[in-house]
Amino acid sequence: MRQSVACLTLSAIRLPLSLAAAVLSQSLWAEELATKSAPAANLPAGPSFDVTGMIGSLLFVILCIVGLMWLLKRSRLVAATGQSGVSLVSQIPLSMKEKLIVVQVGDEKLLLGCTAAAINTLHSWPSAPDDENTKPPESAFAKLLAKRQLTAASSSKTGEQL
Repeated sequence: MRQSVACLTLSAIRLPLSLAAAVLSQSLWAEELATKSAPAANLPAGPSFDVTGMIGSLLFVILCIVGLMWLLKRSRLVAATGQSGVSLVSQIPLSMKEKLIVVQVGDEKLLLGCTAAAINTLHSWPSAPDDENTKPPESAFAKLLAKRQLTAASSSKTGEQL
């Protein structure tokens, strides 16, 4: 799989580079022919149009876009399509390669045991629409922030009463 991706990536890089080399050599040949055949008096006085720089910039932008798309796909920041019915509820790491995962699939929750070799269903139960597990647990930061807001609100009320 990696070998085919590497070959595909190399061929995707080689094609634009070979096209750029062909266009660059043709444009250099045309410039050399134009300077030899045309006298200096017939050249325009204004700035010339740089085709090679434009093509090089275009190829650079295309390579940047392809590289960013590869990085996004590799880092899994973009969710894959077709997974609307499956959601991860929670996970607990047991060791470096083993963890327990609670996954919701439609109206059913599954407790999965994941190891390096296999994924096993340990338990399944129906999910109620008003299940308390649907609300994510509060983090320590959220609790601290709520506590600070309560103390700030109480101190502003006592300041108004004085």
